[in-house]
Amino acid sequence: MRSDPEGILEAAFQAYAMGDLPTAAAYFAEDAVYAIYIDKDILPFAGEVIGRSAILKVWQDLILPFELAHYAPRIISFDDDIVRCQVEFAFRHRASGEVIDGVLRIVAQVANGQIVRYREYHDQERLRAFMRLVAADVAQMPDF
Repeated sequence: MRSDPEGILEAAFQAYAMGDLPTAAAYFAEDAVYAIYIDKDILPFAGEVIGRSAILKVWQDLILPFELAHYAPRIISFDDDIVRCQVEFAFRHRASGEVIDGVLRIVAQVANGQIVRYREYHDQERLRAFMRLVAADVAQMPDF
């Protein structure tokens, strides 16, 4: 396994894509800052959290309503300890079956062999529209 910032990110991405969230989280420092820049009215678990256990909680909150259908990260650039990435993704909303796909950006900082800061950027208005769509789909589902 590579121990450079790029290799650490790649290993964390691989574990996350396989659904091995504890292993993915192990690449983060115990006091890492993790941020998903989306308004909380769109995704209540978005925002900034600190610490590996809080990061795991965010991921667990994400997999409750969504199933990861596609996750293809690509390192765009790195400069010392800062790694910039793009991730092609597709998430399936479990209740409605609707799929959102796209590209998100990540800026991560690695120090002493661990991810210490991780910032995730999404198309916020696209996600807002998608969440309105799935809410309408779910509201129209018959009760059994």
